[in-house]
Amino acid sequence: MGKGNPISVILADDHNIVRRGLAALLQMEGHYQVVCEAQNGEEALQCADQTPAQIMILDLSMPRLNGLEAVRRLRHKHPKLKILVLSMYDDQEFVVQALQDGVNGYILKHSMDDELFEALTAISKGQRFVSAAIDLAQIDQQMEPIASPLTSREHEVLQLIAEGHTTTEIAEIMSISPHTANRHRANILQKMGVRNQMELVRLAVKRGLIILKRPPDSLNSSS
Repeated sequence: MGKGNPISVILADDHNIVRRGLAALLQMEGHYQVVCEAQNGEEALQCADQTPAQIMILDLSMPRLNGLEAVRRLRHKHPKLKILVLSMYDDQEFVVQALQDGVNGYILKHSMDDELFEALTAISKGQRFVSAAIDLAQIDQQMEPIASPLTSREHEVLQLIAEGHTTTEIAEIMSISPHTANRHRANILQKMGVRNQMELVRLAVKRGLIILKRPPDSLNSSS
């Protein structure tokens, strides 16, 4: 990469130590400039709106608005922004969902030291980059676009449901009425074709629609 103006980067990760480490790596490399940092998906959107950047490095597992939903909204509002996912998840459903939602690269956190700058260089050139540890052949076989039946707002409610928030709490977090929150919940259950919250969360995790840091034990039980 030749000399010139540094490439502007937004960092979005809810762990301060990860963001600081990334910022230090980028500064040492010399070709990148961190212009905004975000601790959650909502802040990531605000950074993109308020601070023009060329690349966003984004974690999938963030509170309030998970990385997948943040990617969907970023793609709609900032189609030219290059998005590099930095994640601990190598599950195929998450990788497939992220790529279908429009990310330019997907690397694993444990491979960051070896792959970060290779990935940044690739996506800067308009190429796709996926960690070597991920079976790209299998990922490509599953890359059949499947439209989610949920609206963007319903995706947000779904994430909050999965995190264990009550209808009242969801209403407060989203600044909507409990009646509206309850209607969103009912619509989600109906659209997803499930009968209760546990079935809903289990199916959403299976489809890669939500991110849970620590799925409830009951999700791992056979049914």
